[in-house]
Amino acid sequence: MTKINLPTKITLARICAIPLIIVLYVLQKEISAYLCIATALLYIATSATDFVDGYLARKNGMVTTLGKFLDPIADKVVVLTGIFVIVDGNMITVPYVAMICGVVIVARELIIGLFRQIAAIKNYVLAADGLGKVKTATTMTAIGTLLFTPLGGTFGTVVMYVGMAILIAATVLTVWSGVHYVTSNKGLFTDGENGDENGKGEEEETACGDTAEGAAQAGDREEK
Repeated sequence: MTKINLPTKITLARICAIPLIIVLYVLQKEISAYLCIATALLYIATSATDFVDGYLARKNGMVTTLGKFLDPIADKVVVLTGIFVIVDGNMITVPYVAMICGVVIVARELIIGLFRQIAAIKNYVLAADGLGKVKTATTMTAIGTLLFTPLGGTFGTVVMYVGMAILIAATVLTVWSGVHYVTSNKGLFTDGENGDENGKGEEEETACGDTAEGAAQAGDREEK
């Protein structure tokens, strides 16, 4: 059995924290709105582990296939859980903003997920895209901010507008990074098993594995 290293354990902890965030959210609705502080802090701490595990893995040469598989899954579950909580809790009172942003973010993840599946089938090497990291960090920041809105009053109102502004920015980045990611890897749509030479040429930039599949996974870790 493969030993699970520290970065992967942190990634697994991020996934395990999701049910706790949901439980706290339910409790804050049923018992006290002030529990939103615990919900928000747990969400922020969970989001922060995304950068910790990646840093440790790269710095200590502990990047594994399991880690590359779990990391993007954990990120997406954390983001989507936060989006659903915000929409369900009506944490943005400006009509349709949360719904529109949520739909765009979810749609983008589905489209990019399908894009990666096609790349895996064709053994196409995906180019890494740093915009994905910026998009993920901005989205998590917006959600962590908005989770404080149930506190109400002036503080809650200010937090809502600040969080809404960040979420709108994150949505713009979501579209931008998605389009950039697809256009950067447009060779995937050419005929042939391995795409064009541009796709193959990006293998070194994706930080790598010895195979095209490993490089594609490394590229996925960059584009979240």
